[in-house]
Amino acid sequence: MAEWVDRGFAYRSSPEGTGKFPGIIVIMEAFGVNEHFRKLTERLSSWGMVAVTPDLYHRLPRDRRVVAYGDRETVTNNLSRMKDEEAREDISRTLNLLKEDPRVDSGRIAVVGFCMGGRLSFLSSEWFGNEIHCAISFYGGGIGAPKGYFPGHTEVPLAGVGKIAANLLLFYGEKDSFIPEEERRAVSAALEKAGKKFRMISYPGAEHGFFCEDRPSYNPESARSAEKEMKTFLSACLGLRVS
Repeated sequence: MAEWVDRGFAYRSSPEGTGKFPGIIVIMEAFGVNEHFRKLTERLSSWGMVAVTPDLYHRLPRDRRVVAYGDRETVTNNLSRMKDEEAREDISRTLNLLKEDPRVDSGRIAVVGFCMGGRLSFLSSEWFGNEIHCAISFYGGGIGAPKGYFPGHTEVPLAGVGKIAANLLLFYGEKDSFIPEEERRAVSAALEKAGKKFRMISYPGAEHGFFCEDRPSYNPESARSAEKEMKTFLSACLGLRVS
C-alpha cells in the first residue's frame, strides 16, 4: 500500500505480508517527489521494506515542489533556499515515522539518496549515528567539496566522517560533469583514513542522474547494475531476501 502520510509530508509504501520489516528513507533529487520517486518508493517496498520519501520542499509553495526535468532556473532557486539544518529536521522526522511504525524493525533502517539527496544520505549517516545501519548515495554532489555549493550548505560532509557507524555504498558516473574525479578521490581517501566500511562504484560512460529513467542522462546498463548492487548491499545489511 502506498500513500501520503503525516499531512502530506512524506510518501510511504509498505510491503505486503505481516511481521516486522526493515525501513528505508528515500531522499529525493532536486526535482522533488515526482512520479519517478513515488514509483521508486513503491519498488523499494516490494523488496520487503517500509519505504518513506519525505518532501524536502514542503516549506515551498505547492506549485514549486515538483520541478520538470530541464527547468534549471526553478531547481536552482529551490536549492538556494534549502538549508542543511532544515533537511536534518525533515530526515529526523522521517526516521521517527519509521521508528513509530509498528511494522518496522527499528534496528534495521537504511537511507538512500540521489543527487542532492545523495549528499544528504551521506550526512544522515553522520547525523544519526547508530540509528542508520546502512547508507547509499547516488551521485551525491558536494560530499567531497571543501564547502557547499549553495548558501544553505553549512555542513562539510568529510569533516564528520568519524561519526559514521553505517556501512556505505556510493555510486558515481565517470562522465558526471557535476562531480569531478578529484572530489570522488577525496571522499574515498577520507573514508579510508577513518577506517569506515564502504564501497564506491563508478560507471564508465554514465553521467549525472544515470539511475532515473525519466532523465536524458538515463543509462539503462548502469542503472540495472546499480540496482543489483543495491539489492546485494541491503540484503547483507538488513537481512533482506530479494532476488
